[in-house]
Amino acid sequence: MPVIRKSTTIAIALLGALLSACAADSEALQLPTPFPPTERTERHIRSHDAFWEGLQADYIFSAVTDFDWILLPSQTRRKVAAGMSDAEFEAILRSLVADFPENTISYRSRAERIEVDLNNTRSYEGIGAYISVVNEPSPHVILLAVIPGSPAEKAGLRTHDSIYAVNGQAVSIEEGLDVVERVRGPAGSVVTFDVRAPDGSRRIVAVTRGRLQATDLLRWGMLDMASAGFIRLPIGAGAELSSMMQRALEGLAKYGPQNLIIDMRVAHSASAWPLDEMLGLFTGGEMGSQYSRSDRKTLDVNGHDLAGSQSIPLILLIGPETRGASEIFAAALQATGRATLIGRPTPGQVLGFEHFMLPDGGEVFFSSSSYVSPSGADIGIRGVHPDVTIETRWDQVSHDNDAVIDRALLEFSQ
Repeated sequence: MPVIRKSTTIAIALLGALLSACAADSEALQLPTPFPPTERTERHIRSHDAFWEGLQADYIFSAVTDFDWILLPSQTRRKVAAGMSDAEFEAILRSLVADFPENTISYRSRAERIEVDLNNTRSYEGIGAYISVVNEPSPHVILLAVIPGSPAEKAGLRTHDSIYAVNGQAVSIEEGLDVVERVRGPAGSVVTFDVRAPDGSRRIVAVTRGRLQATDLLRWGMLDMASAGFIRLPIGAGAELSSMMQRALEGLAKYGPQNLIIDMRVAHSASAWPLDEMLGLFTGGEMGSQYSRSDRKTLDVNGHDLAGSQSIPLILLIGPETRGASEIFAAALQATGRATLIGRPTPGQVLGFEHFMLPDGGEVFFSSSSYVSPSGADIGIRGVHPDVTIETRWDQVSHDNDAVIDRALLEFSQ
């Protein structure tokens, strides 16, 4: 041990002398420095930091996330700084999005953004139907509505039909929403579907795709039982819905309905959905509030009666495809006791969204506002829950056999 200690002391002394000599010599060798980060890594780091900075001020649900807003960014930043491919970096961002409450954050890469922008500039080409992709009880595509005069209608496809395979390839969980691109396609091309009707019968349908304009219509009429008027709201309506609804109520008034059913089960909402005007047809006063991190705005509605609309007994049919402003409409009328809701819970897609670009060309959308009903329920978190739950799905009913409408008619007769 003494010998080892002496040798160690000598070695340290020699090292000290050598370092001193090097410091005095301008030509001395310098200690190696780390390699500078690559241009790609720097771009990833800037984009990672921009992701978090863009959410700090206005993301509405920061107080209810399950992660530490200081620890998680520092952990992922270290991974990014170590260097990775573009695909690996995109996977990092997608994993971050998954840590947030569902449907409150979304991310698309530069390539995905460019593809969406290109698609938005194209004419509508496809089969002419509004669709939804579901995985239960097995993966399939549901036809929410078929456009009148479209290739889909001409080929014999009907609203409520389900597609289980496209060109012989089954719809799968792994494929997810990508199946939409297989259903769509250029005008003039032929696509073959394995279709199941609501009654369980199967058939093969070939559709020659066409060029068209996607429009859905409001439908109304009388249901003999319970002397009920019936209105089915269209998919993706905008400001024009207000005048559509007024014409429907005026038309129904000629038949003297004692009750009214509004079917909102596929009522997706465009940005211009006339919430105030729609609520004003059936109620008035304070209808909850919309809030952000910095502001809260009361939803004040001016009610006006149209052919007895303010007092007629009202039932709304809702479900997983009831989305956006139509959810607020349903929640407000339910919470004030103006309407009874029948069907299945809605997804809570009432959030107001903002977006920002990342330095690498990606794009992030985040929820910046939500809606609280007059009962105090935050619909952006919990969705709208019916007063009477009927588990029957859209693809299990038809125009002539609809268990949800039957339950609504029974409600009026009680």
